[in-house]
Amino acid sequence: MTTASLRPILILLVCIANTSIHAQTVTLGGTIRDSYSVSPVESIRVDISQTSDPGKLYTVYTSTAGTWSYSFLSTSAGRTDEVPFAFDLQQNFPNPFNPSTTIYFSVPWNGPVMVLVHNILGQLIDSRTYSLVPGGYSVQWTGKGAAGPLFYTVQSGGRSLTKKMIQLDGGNGGGLGNVMLVGGFAPVLRKSAATDFSVMVSKLGYEPDSITVSAVNNSAINFSLTTVHRRTFVFDLHNDIAEYMIDGYQLGIRHVSNQSDIPRFLDGGIDGQMIVLWTDSSTSPTTPYQRTIQMYDTCIAQFNRNSATIARATTSAEIQSIHAAGKIAAVLCVEGGHAIQEDLNKLINFYKLGARYFTITWNYTLPWATAAADPLSATKGLSAFGRQVIRTADSLGMLVDVSHVGIKTIEDILAVTKNPIIASHSGVRTLRNSTRNLTDDQIRAIAQGGGVIGVVFYTSFLSSSAASSVNIDTVIKHIDYIKNLVGVDHVAIGSDYDGGISAPVGLENVSKLQNLTMALLRKGYSPADVRKVLGENYLRVFKAVCK
Repeated sequence: MTTASLRPILILLVCIANTSIHAQTVTLGGTIRDSYSVSPVESIRVDISQTSDPGKLYTVYTSTAGTWSYSFLSTSAGRTDEVPFAFDLQQNFPNPFNPSTTIYFSVPWNGPVMVLVHNILGQLIDSRTYSLVPGGYSVQWTGKGAAGPLFYTVQSGGRSLTKKMIQLDGGNGGGLGNVMLVGGFAPVLRKSAATDFSVMVSKLGYEPDSITVSAVNNSAINFSLTTVHRRTFVFDLHNDIAEYMIDGYQLGIRHVSNQSDIPRFLDGGIDGQMIVLWTDSSTSPTTPYQRTIQMYDTCIAQFNRNSATIARATTSAEIQSIHAAGKIAAVLCVEGGHAIQEDLNKLINFYKLGARYFTITWNYTLPWATAAADPLSATKGLSAFGRQVIRTADSLGMLVDVSHVGIKTIEDILAVTKNPIIASHSGVRTLRNSTRNLTDDQIRAIAQGGGVIGVVFYTSFLSSSAASSVNIDTVIKHIDYIKNLVGVDHVAIGSDYDGGISAPVGLENVSKLQNLTMALLRKGYSPADVRKVLGENYLRVFKAVCK
């Protein structure tokens, strides 16, 4: 047993030692772990109530070891005034530390408690005052000031206790954090009145859970909590890793280069991934179709090589089946109309091979469709052949993607298609004036047709600021804008990982996607809305078109 896991037990022993012989202590406790990593989870809120009095809650938080405990005192003659805790300060853990450590203490009375931290010269580094009830507490210290010995002091009720800790590295952290109850105590009416307890556990980012237990000592009320992210079907609309795979990049191996591989897909909780088949028309000007087929063959070979973790899907039913088997559902798509070389049969063959969306242009204008970067974007749209392409995609059950596509071409597509369309990896032009981003009118038109916009992670399309200053909050500004303009049902994510992008701070590669979930929750998005943005909205459109 680790030192950290002993903290609540030490507090509990103090509680028992100070309890009157006329009373009986009922202690509830347990450990809370993450269902995916099986690691203990700290700062989980545990709310306890008697089923006979559900309106009165007793709250405690898990320690750094994921443990919690709460003691209730039942007597044969009514309530007790016995003091359950001593005034005590324990050694911080870990010690030495970098960058943070946890300080444990207990108080036997109500009132203000001051925690102070000084350096070896006696200079005050930080201090905070808390108003507390009797109980055992923890407070986290995040590195602040210079490295070296620090002295932490707890003052309460005219008494003072001090201990030393070693800060291995200096820092500009937050110093003292909020205090959390890790071992609580509450008097309960006489034993004959005792009833069952309801225990509910919760923390931002996790799905809550609860259980009802008997009013007897029980230190094994354990929970395995699942994060909102892991309960969400995460479907990214755009990833360009295939252009590296065709040159030998192995998808099944964890890399320190690039932004994608299967191990990092799993770390990031990816359930569905659109894998893009894109050929650079400047390097393969005469053979883009053949190059795309080679890329397709490479993807299939690597999916087969890693069949325990990934499989190709072409329908929503296959996506669900692959997901149920615990694998990543990889769906292929073709980016850039140059790949069909003005031949509808080639488009049909791409569909037969499993491509389920077709990005009409890349950055270069085609004879039959104008790209967004073209100076004639606003006035030149689809040719007669271009309209045939859209009708063919509709008849096949192939999504039309308008990222990279010119203004008039998008208008023409919306006039021709009978299906919802997508913008797989675009931003909001109002927030970042780039031809690659969508105007408010375009966003409204896509939404009115039932489609979705996958917000891109490319810093250049998110902000005009330096890439180092673009972060998750910048991505959320684009998500928020679309949500507020047309509703949460029409926004998704289209990272563009491995498409030559610089990614936002906090979303550097596919393993970081859970950070976006947490940021959305902190922003006030409900778990249901998070699930829509991260996958359900796109799945809805995919199911409607790709039959």
